[in-house]
Amino acid sequence: MKKSLAPPSKAAITILASRAISISTSIAVLTLTLPATTLASGFPYAEPAFRYMPFAKLDTTSQNIAMEKLGYMETTWNNHGLAPIERKGWPALTSNERDAALQLGFTQGTWDCFINHYEHYSWEELADMNVQEHFSKLGWDESYWNQEAEGVPYTEARWWDQLTSNEKDAANKLCYFEANWDKLDMNSNGSFFPHPMPNFRYVPWDELSYVTRNIASGMLNYTQATWDGLGSAVVEKNTFLNLQPVQREGALELGFYTHTWDCFMNHYQSYYWSSFHEDLKVAVTTLGWDEDLWSDVSGAVPDSENKMWDDLTPNEKAAATRLCYFKEIWDGEDVVQWYDYDMGKNTAVTADGPLPKDINLEIFQETGYAGKEPGSVGGETYTAVDTVKSDAKSNAADGKYELASSSVLLMMAVSMGAFLFV
Repeated sequence: MKKSLAPPSKAAITILASRAISISTSIAVLTLTLPATTLASGFPYAEPAFRYMPFAKLDTTSQNIAMEKLGYMETTWNNHGLAPIERKGWPALTSNERDAALQLGFTQGTWDCFINHYEHYSWEELADMNVQEHFSKLGWDESYWNQEAEGVPYTEARWWDQLTSNEKDAANKLCYFEANWDKLDMNSNGSFFPHPMPNFRYVPWDELSYVTRNIASGMLNYTQATWDGLGSAVVEKNTFLNLQPVQREGALELGFYTHTWDCFMNHYQSYYWSSFHEDLKVAVTTLGWDEDLWSDVSGAVPDSENKMWDDLTPNEKAAATRLCYFKEIWDGEDVVQWYDYDMGKNTAVTADGPLPKDINLEIFQETGYAGKEPGSVGGETYTAVDTVKSDAKSNAADGKYELASSSVLLMMAVSMGAFLFV
């Protein structure tokens, strides 16, 4: 096999388990009882629309408040639930943090509901706040909430579209909606990959800065061999939200976030079959996987696993692209084999390169692709060029990949912590 799309193990991580166990604080808990009525949207509070704007679209003052007073980075603002501040309920915020949140436009109600989703509070406090029943409708009980029961509620492994109407109503009362339930990626991405390509990961170990090597080795346990051999490090077998806290912090410092790690590093290896949905489901089934094979521990794999990249069909290449593979990664080549030391860059297909004609993204026309609407995928969306075959590396080095349209914004409702398993 050229890579390992191995059957996932069965230890689930929940969307709320990206939090630590409920934050304990010496600050007196301010219990907020929700109003009995809800807005026309189904939310108990008015949606803080500014929080669902990409960081680059915020005014300078708001950007400075978010970064300097609340600890956001552009990456953590553009991906809900990643910033450490969002794991704090309103009572756990310092006075300076509360002032900053108020300056941005939050209230205690909108912060606890839309940002923290009541993760900070105890099960008993949820009852006092009239929200416990909504969690119960989503499968939660006290043992799950306190992490005493094994596993997680079944809804934690479902995308928004897989929830029932009653479950969606309950989620609305907790200020979830499709974008934040499915963890929409608001980072700009003009490439044909589903998420921004982490080019910093495709640099050999001996070309990394001293600081980067220290982060990679000290926080993520990389060695030169496992860094240069993508897919060989144990840490890459985990999804982002299931990394140990120090590993997740290290990945963030390198420049990763949920979507880029899960796609380019883990390639969704660690998902349950039931978590594959829409374009991800199309991708894995196009490569020949089915539920039985995915769950098989005997080592049985579909035929595509034994093919080199050049032997894949255009549909299979499109499916592999959706899982953030490209030729060099699929074929298991160490990064030193496709890095030009003189030019200081990798010679594989790049994020700003056009879509090769032998990658048929039309297979995603009905489902959409990485957040793009159904019917909007294909030649009209991406610039296509003739396939570069055996001399791909030298052609790329000579600059023969031309810039594709930079206006494409790819967003992906993926990596909700609920879908992630190790």
